[in-house]
Amino acid sequence: MARKSLAELREEMRAVARGERRAAPLPAAPLLAALSREALDLLGVVLRERPATIAELVALTGRAQPNISRSLQQLAGHGLIRLEREGREVRPVPVVREVRIDLATGTCAAIPLQEASV
Repeated sequence: MARKSLAELREEMRAVARGERRAAPLPAAPLLAALSREALDLLGVVLRERPATIAELVALTGRAQPNISRSLQQLAGHGLIRLEREGREVRPVPVVREVRIDLATGTCAAIPLQEASV
């Protein structure tokens, strides 16, 4: 399989964000390794409560701010959330509601919020 350039990857991500195409399946192992019980709980709070800041998320979960920030960075790295800076505050924004895993191929596909509700 040919490797994609950074520009090609960016354009693919933008097309997915615009809803023009679906994301290509990714290897599932790295994502599964990142989805600990704590990470899943954190994702659930972000999806249900839509906290406006990390400080609000800390208050909702009772977890330490550095722990929350580290977890959010990891989740953002896997494309499950987006971290939006608003002045000095950072807001976690959910991007994905579902992750589908194909056990036969060992791949996964993230289902964006708007498609998951259909």
